[in-house]
Amino acid sequence: MKISVITMQGVYNYGSALQSYATLKCFERMGYEAELIDYYPVQMRNYGSVRQIYTDAKAFHGNPLKSLLIAFAKQPSMRKMKKVFAPFSSKYLNLTDEYMSGDALIENPPQSDVYCTGSDQVWNNFWNADFDTAYFLDFAPEGKKRISFAASFGRDEITEEELAKVRPLLEKYSAVSVREDSGLKILENTEIPLKECVLDPTFMISKDEWRSLANPISDKGYILVYKLHEDSITSEVALEIGKKTGKQVIRISADYFKRINGGKTVVAPKVEEFISYILNADLVVTDSFHATAFSIGLNIPFISVQWKMFNDRIGTVLRKTQLENRRVSSVEQALKIYDKKIDFEKVDRLIADEREKTQDFLNAALK
Repeated sequence: MKISVITMQGVYNYGSALQSYATLKCFERMGYEAELIDYYPVQMRNYGSVRQIYTDAKAFHGNPLKSLLIAFAKQPSMRKMKKVFAPFSSKYLNLTDEYMSGDALIENPPQSDVYCTGSDQVWNNFWNADFDTAYFLDFAPEGKKRISFAASFGRDEITEEELAKVRPLLEKYSAVSVREDSGLKILENTEIPLKECVLDPTFMISKDEWRSLANPISDKGYILVYKLHEDSITSEVALEIGKKTGKQVIRISADYFKRINGGKTVVAPKVEEFISYILNADLVVTDSFHATAFSIGLNIPFISVQWKMFNDRIGTVLRKTQLENRRVSSVEQALKIYDKKIDFEKVDRLIADEREKTQDFLNAALK
């Protein structure tokens, strides 16, 4: 049986790339042929170009002049990121031919037995500038099985009016899994036969498998910063802990201009090196869902910094692993917990239980 998965595989983001890899591995391990639909929505056409960066920045910031300045400043970094992510995709991801629009998918969908919406914030109408119906499988031929695997609304809640836009598409799914408790609440009044909150696909890959994918790096015994939001306090938290411990602070950045003052910045390491930077850290400080998830799954001490929005995606995984105390919203909170020992044996048992539940969902969804 063949499964075609649509997710955000084309963005230059470590979490997106690694969850795409994990999703395919998970289905292949179950004995299915799996492929990723190489889809580029309108806002991602010519991804990395000044025009695309401007469009993306304007949707977030609103100010045209500010967005244009951001676009010109960020474009060299995006060229570097392409050199990082394109080889990873080529080597590890089984991709279909390119689809440059939702209409192209509808006109000529990949031939498959099952169509699956994958993980990441595919259903976040804030980031995607309205709902992109391709991520709701509007292109899947009538009568074909539709499922989702740890799909995410990103947001903690949406309005009934927003849900009404996609309810008819959601109710064509035979099974829907999301990665946040809030996502399950959004879906509670929809007529979907099987609904579940499951683990992100990256948890379905063992520690040893992630280690075998990692490329060696020379740095060891540092505090790692992986910061997605420049207005979060992630860097401040790490630097203060660095002062307390005397440890070097290293930031992974996707942008030449986004650096850390008082530490070392590594711009656009390879995807395989990203895993090593987490593995070799004494402490990870992050506002990222996937850096939090990898820290938990790889048993690396971490602090998860709360941002101003979209927090339940991290909150859910912290609740599932009983690590809510590792989330902070101030430097002072972080200084109280950074050296507290995490019982990773207990965490591993909880993950094993959740992994079994996730596998049971996939078995039922594909039965």
